[in-house]
Order: sequence, then structure tokens, then C-alpha cells
Amino acid sequence: MLNTETKLFAILGYPVKHSFSPQMQNKWFEKENLNCVYLAFEPKPEDLKKTVESLKLLGFQGVNITIPHKIEVMKYVDSIDKSAKKIGSVNTIAFKGGKLYGYNTDHLGFSQDLTAKKVSLKNKNVLVIGAGGGARAIVYALKESKAKNIYIANRTLKNAEQIVKMFKIKAVDINKIGEVLSEADLLVNTSACGMKKTDVLPFKADKIKNGLIVYDLIYNKVTPFTKLAEDKGLKIFTGVGMLIRQGACGFKIWTGKYPDIGIAERLLKEFIG
Repeated sequence: MLNTETKLFAILGYPVKHSFSPQMQNKWFEKENLNCVYLAFEPKPEDLKKTVESLKLLGFQGVNITIPHKIEVMKYVDSIDKSAKKIGSVNTIAFKGGKLYGYNTDHLGFSQDLTAKKVSLKNKNVLVIGAGGGARAIVYALKESKAKNIYIANRTLKNAEQIVKMFKIKAVDINKIGEVLSEADLLVNTSACGMKKTDVLPFKADKIKNGLIVYDLIYNKVTPFTKLAEDKGLKIFTGVGMLIRQGACGFKIWTGKYPDIGIAERLLKEFIG
């Protein structure tokens, strides 16, 4: 029952109507019998600062940050944790004592999901597609997990150069990806390729290492990457597990409790139909 003691949480994105976070977080609050509610807001990029300031004044306890605000929001928090600084983006904020504390739980969601699936990254060769905020978190997780070689490819190679410098990994021309792909143990798609029905695989996949695992952060569509895995008989994981576990890590930051993953998995199946 909502009342004057209800604690407020939200997600900020533009757009955000597609987000699963409100259903997931509110179900966890209900399960833990916490008097909290989780909402969704769509501030335009130019209104982000005012939105964050308003939520602080209104007494919000925490927010999640999604596209396109994860980098810009770093300007408006008082403290940023070590991993978020290295990644260069924030996806979770806790409001404590009048101050805002920024975190990045995306890398934790990815690592925890692979651990749950019994996939070890140590000494493995990994190819990352895309060079946005999601790629930064994935590369950070790969470095932390002691991957042997990490390669990044993007349609516009220049956009990957900053990540290469940040993490000291190797860039590869997406049109000359064959040799790397033939050695890769894990292929991670962090790009938007697959969000449109007309999207096609951005490279030729003639040579693929036996046992390659494909991990696509897109979780609610058939993409060129999931189709590649199906056609080649490869193991495929979508971003469902990462989505849920990054949210669970945020929930723990706010409440001190790690929620029931199974509840969110069942709920997401209903959400995506």
C-alpha cells in the first residue's frame, strides 16, 4: 500500500517505454515486503540535469540510468565508484544523506550471468562488436575475468579507438574480421545490430572456431547474431541474464538485499511474450 512512507525509485532513459525494470524492481520490492515503488521517466538529454536535481529534491532513494544518459549523468553525481570511473559510465545511482553516489552494475550483470552459465573467460579469446557504453562495461568485465585476448570491432573503427586506449585492447577492422573470428572463443554483440528487422550481420562469418559461444545483449528479438548461432549450431546466450543481474546488483546497492533472480526470469518471459 502506497503511503507517505513509501520510498521512491525510478529509471531514467530516452526512450524508456520498452524498459522491463519497473516490473522487475517492483516485483522484488513486493517479494521483500518493502514499502517502495519504482517508476519510469523519459527526460530529454537537455533536461537530464534538471531531472536529477528534481528527484533529489523530491526525496528519491535511487535511480537506474539507461541510454542515452549513462555518460552524461556522471557530471551530476557527487561520488563515482572505482569500476564506474574505469568504465566511464554510470547506470545506478543511490541517494544518501543529500549526496548522489554513482555505480555501474552492467559489468557485474555480465560476469555473474556467465558464471551462472558456467562459462569461464580466463585465457579465452573474445571478440566484442560495438563501441558504445555497453561495450565499455563488457570489456571491463572481460579484463577483470582475465580474458587472454580482447578484440573490438565496430562499423566505424574510429569510435572504438577510445575504448582501445582506455583498456589497452586490440581494434580490428570489421571488414577484416575473419582471422580473429576463427580464433575467438566468445563473440559478444553490444551493438544495436538486430534492433531493426532489416539489419544484417556486419561481417562475413566463413571461418568460426568450433565451440564459439555467441552472447547478444539484445534479449527480445531474433538478431543476425542469434541467427548465425542457430545456423552454425553454436551455443547462444541473450542479454536476459545480464539485464536481470545488473538490476539485482542495483537492488542490493539500494536495499542491502540481493533479490530472487528466478522471480525476474519468470516475469521477463511474460514481458517479452
